[in-house]
Amino acid sequence: MREKERAKEIIRRLERVFDIDPEEFIALKAYLERKDPFESLVATIISQNTSERNSFKAWNNLKSKIDIDPFTIARTDPKVIAELIRPAGLQDQKARAIVTAAKFIVENFNGDMKKLLSLPVEEARRILVENIPGVGWKTADVVLSMYGKPTIGVDTHISRVSVRLGLTKTRRYEEVRRKLMELYDPDEYYKVHLLLILLGRRYCRARNPLCNQCPVKDLCPRHGIT
Repeated sequence: MREKERAKEIIRRLERVFDIDPEEFIALKAYLERKDPFESLVATIISQNTSERNSFKAWNNLKSKIDIDPFTIARTDPKVIAELIRPAGLQDQKARAIVTAAKFIVENFNGDMKKLLSLPVEEARRILVENIPGVGWKTADVVLSMYGKPTIGVDTHISRVSVRLGLTKTRRYEEVRRKLMELYDPDEYYKVHLLLILLGRRYCRARNPLCNQCPVKDLCPRHGIT
């Protein structure tokens, strides 16, 4: 089976096995609620380096007390936001990133993040990463791909799974991202992102992977697994 055919078959099987539940992905949940890119950015920042369970607690706390729009957030003391998102951990760092993001969107895009999304994807990625401390390539790519921009966010699950499956030869962020973009069609990018995360969470774990139960075990060369 050729490389691209095998990659496509992996995703076809994962689609049959997994239901993509918004309750497992805070950024997806935020997107489906209002399809507001700034809210999606805030949710993605909150989700950094924590569990989805803690992310949801923090997100619900924030939503219950503050309107999540750039103008309101830009006027809010980061300490107030930090206290509300405390369940997600790293609350001070994340609160500063959220307020900085809001101020940047207000000052440069008149509070309308959709204007940023209208830019070419590489320009939009660069603007987010270079101007908002706390927003790295993964966060930028997750938000942009959610709104149909041609990029793929790569988290630790995706980098691990991609190497083990032989989809990529390295875990380096940009190389994994570009290789996955070669293997899949642009309209599949966000779906691929979610499905590979689910595979990493449920079967292809960092420790004690469940190889014998894996739905794509016959397609996997098990690179890096002893």
